[in-house]
Amino acid sequence: MSEMLGNQYFMARNYAEAERELEPVYSIDPSSKPVRRKLIICYTQNGNLEKALDVFHSLVKDDLQFIIDADPVQDDCPCEELISDINNSSRIENSFNFNLTHAIIWLYCDVKKSLEYLEKTVNQHPVNPKVDSARKIIKSYLKKQEVSTS
Repeated sequence: MSEMLGNQYFMARNYAEAERELEPVYSIDPSSKPVRRKLIICYTQNGNLEKALDVFHSLVKDDLQFIIDADPVQDDCPCEELISDINNSSRIENSFNFNLTHAIIWLYCDVKKSLEYLEKTVNQHPVNPKVDSARKIIKSYLKKQEVSTS
């Protein structure tokens, strides 16, 4: 198991194999931000939304900016193609899973869109503390951004 091989699978959009390679790396070093950022995407694409939320929440708490700063080219961030795939899939639009997946993926591309979907998710399932915590952190981040640009 290796991070390098996991990265290769990730770039090839083979999320199942990328997850298989990256999980042991994450187990050894759960603080690795690049591994967490990729695993979040792998988990969403492999139907492991609960795992995606766990890792997403931990990275949002530790370093929200690290996700926001994902570069589509340099970091090979597939967010735009994944959003398109989600919208074209058979997932039920406006379901909790649909909105949560959108919220997670949008954070890589557009923090305001991510917050919109987190708000929908919280309205559907207000007792999920990880979703609510991530929403509050992102909301606070955006407020600080508004103040600093004013």
